[in-house]
Amino acid sequence: MEKYRKIYNDNFLGTSGVSILKFYYASFKIQQAKGKAPDVNVFLDDCAKISEESNLMLKVSSVIPFFNLLFGTGREQKHIAEIIRTKREEVETLFIQDDISDEAIKSILYGISPFTQAGSLTKEDMIQVVKDKIFKCYSIKGRKQLGDRIFGYLLASELISAYTPEERLQAWQMLIGEKIAPSDTKLHANPSLNRSNVDTKTLLKHLDTIREFYSGIGLIKAVSIIEKDMKILSHKGA
Repeated sequence: MEKYRKIYNDNFLGTSGVSILKFYYASFKIQQAKGKAPDVNVFLDDCAKISEESNLMLKVSSVIPFFNLLFGTGREQKHIAEIIRTKREEVETLFIQDDISDEAIKSILYGISPFTQAGSLTKEDMIQVVKDKIFKCYSIKGRKQLGDRIFGYLLASELISAYTPEERLQAWQMLIGEKIAPSDTKLHANPSLNRSNVDTKTLLKHLDTIREFYSGIGLIKAVSIIEKDMKILSHKGA
């Protein structure tokens, strides 16, 4: 019971997908220990409904400066609701286990398999996941800039060393290949740059998507840089 209470308390105000799912898991286990837990199917239906309602509330509240930085944008809540519905068997299996790990949750949320025995991605694994993500962005109309920003934050994290325009282009070509030209190399040097003249709220949503991605694979340095950029943008847009 105590370990579930700790998970519950540690993730009570969590805004990442992993934290939200851990909070639901701990809630279920605590109710189960008290003999009050409903069927896991019913419980997960309630969780999906709560996440959808939270998503709507956070969207409405996003007009409040810095609100999303404290409580999230709602994107994570929407993602959780979708995962509970589309990957029900996997989530059920997770909830009936006595122990839970971040890696198991990430595997369900982001399709990331635990590559190492330690449960964390190696440098090479992270780079491969980022590469796959950029390819996916470039395969979807209107998402190329997102791919460029993702690459820019990869360089900012210094997982790949590239500091001059020439080095950044060479790093792109080594990772993505020469056949796919970057749509905007300026985003490789400054990934939070507003290149499409979109409103600050929209740009913050884009950066939050990238933040969630890097949080999912455990590249914490990139997450910290993105959060810093989001705070600066929020201040400018206030």
